[in-house]
Amino acid sequence: MPVALIFLLVFGAVFGATLLGVVAFSKPQNRSRVQARLKRVARPGTAAPRPPRAKTAPLRVLEERLKPFAVERLSDDRATALQARLLMAGDDHTTPARFVARQWIYAALLPVVFLLVNSAAFELPPLGAAVGFLLAGVAGYRLPASRLDQAVELRQQTILRQLPTTLDLLTTCVEAGMSLTAAMQKISERMRPHPLRDEMEKTLRQMQLGRSRGEALRELGRRVGLKELNSVAIAMVQAETMGSSIARTLRIQSGIIREARWQRAQELAQKAPLKLVFPITFLIFPVIFIIIFGPLILGILTGKA
Repeated sequence: MPVALIFLLVFGAVFGATLLGVVAFSKPQNRSRVQARLKRVARPGTAAPRPPRAKTAPLRVLEERLKPFAVERLSDDRATALQARLLMAGDDHTTPARFVARQWIYAALLPVVFLLVNSAAFELPPLGAAVGFLLAGVAGYRLPASRLDQAVELRQQTILRQLPTTLDLLTTCVEAGMSLTAAMQKISERMRPHPLRDEMEKTLRQMQLGRSRGEALRELGRRVGLKELNSVAIAMVQAETMGSSIARTLRIQSGIIREARWQRAQELAQKAPLKLVFPITFLIFPVIFIIIFGPLILGILTGKA
């Protein structure tokens, strides 16, 4: 038996090494195919291949069916607020009516899931099942809004972390003799994919469509919903209106944002001990007590201490 096991191990090692060698030294075929496609696309007059159409999800079909009813029951104030929140989250495709339809779908879907799980596993009494049904409906209605709030917060934090570095780059480009619009264009071209780059590209497109730079910058601050970026946009508009140095204004705003970010980090660090009280008290201390006093208590109960 050990001889057979050793033979199998040796055979597997030799076979694996041979397979890895063949894969490592074989000529990749996909690269040549990709290069050929790129050459066809690069030729003038040759159309790029169309991407395959994505299958329509059942959720989107239901959203489209319910969207007319949501439009009728959606007030103007709520539609404006939802549109602002969707723009803050970077979602340009979802309309307020579709978002409300999504809330209705989740509010109807989660109670059904709760009933299926309850009938299969828990079998709660009628009163408990009714309360769980209602709570599942409320949770389903609140789920899209909660996910939207999390997306807005995460996107704002991502933009805030990148904002001082972007302002430094803008300052360098402006001091080198470029205009603010040309500097924004250059930085957006060289920046890696980032929400701040997307917002800068939207602002540049608005300016290309005829909006003034001041209006586009104010719209940038309102669209993101970040007070630090809004203050930067207002300061840039005021500097342009009053004729002061834009590079100096950008440098000052970069320092202010870094200081505000440092103060926010200190506030979060001061809140950390308070947040650790619950896990330390109810999760860590009981385990320590069990490890220390558990053997002693067992010895006393069994008379072996």
